[in-house]
Amino acid sequence: MTRKTTAPHTLFACILTLTLVPAARATDVVMCTDLGPVTIQLFDEQAPLHVANFLDYMDRGYYTGTVFHRVIEDFVVQGGGHDRDLRGKPAGEPIENESRNGASNTRGTLAAARTGDPHSATSQFFFNLADNSRLDASGDGWGYTVFGRVTDGMDVVDAIAALPTGPRAQFEAEVTNPLIAITAMTRRGETPFPELRDDARLEAIRERIATTIDEEDLVAAATWMDRYHAECGEMTADLRVTEATIAMVTERKPAAITALDEYFRIASPRHASYEVAQSLYEMLVPEGAENIIAAPSAALAQLAGECLIGETPSLPDGANATLDDMVAGQQTVREFIASSNESLECLDDAGDDRSLNDDQRSLLTRAYNDTVDLMEEVADQFNEQIRIFRERQ
Repeated sequence: MTRKTTAPHTLFACILTLTLVPAARATDVVMCTDLGPVTIQLFDEQAPLHVANFLDYMDRGYYTGTVFHRVIEDFVVQGGGHDRDLRGKPAGEPIENESRNGASNTRGTLAAARTGDPHSATSQFFFNLADNSRLDASGDGWGYTVFGRVTDGMDVVDAIAALPTGPRAQFEAEVTNPLIAITAMTRRGETPFPELRDDARLEAIRERIATTIDEEDLVAAATWMDRYHAECGEMTADLRVTEATIAMVTERKPAAITALDEYFRIASPRHASYEVAQSLYEMLVPEGAENIIAAPSAALAQLAGECLIGETPSLPDGANATLDDMVAGQQTVREFIASSNESLECLDDAGDDRSLNDDQRSLLTRAYNDTVDLMEEVADQFNEQIRIFRERQ
């Protein structure tokens, strides 16, 4: 067979055509969950309305604290509309259906949940666990819009799908036990400090957050907080207050409220930043703030009031304390640790009550962890004062 050659002008035209086609844009986001991170590539060009809608909810902090409330094995994992108490979150205006964009509901894709109205999608989404082509548009019928795909972390989605499900609150079935929540979500971006290991990288990012706040550069602090979220770093109570402060100053009120909601979920009234957080919340949500803040504390007091420890002990100042002051302080700390250990045993026993529901167990677990954190904090602070005292001798 004689090899067919292509005319020079035809080849040149083909080359020009290839070089003029731009690469499809795609935004990568990291979704941090209770079971681990999921990285998603969004289809900016195929589903621009849905991507913009999803990113708007994400940037407002809407998804933080929402759970996967509908999980059906070999079908879908759905979330994005209910909080940890399975209360529905207010959503924005619906958007136009984009299911005829050529993207199919195959395993690992992200699609928009909706009602029977094809143009009713708002905040809720679902991961396809299988090839669900029956959800695609066909003929004159609208389908479910695919607007992204999982590029890393499908094992996390599968782990959510593997959890036992059943009825809870207003849902007759399909709610996982335990509930799995989204703890943060942000754009992926470049990995900072790539030369460092995970723990060291997270510590370096936290230092940058603190430094930029000290420098009163809250815009930079917000950027570093996003990078911390992209690494799915653990969000302590202190970091939630920091996050709320940054969001408030950079005029992202919804994100600030969400951060404070998360703070009050994990912090007790004994936490050092509690009054600051309460003041911030009252500024942001003056109506009903008292009820929202007091509810977890009241429920916890009812469950385990006798188990809870008293006030945090006052520690001597190593910079000017006498030896007798330090000895007395040591005794105070020992008594506090002993009392705290009794509190931990009490909380542990209270948690063994089989009549408790998941939310009640969660409150007791939070109180237990808060007590451990406080014990460690008091011990660390006293050891620091001992160090200061010894340097004076």
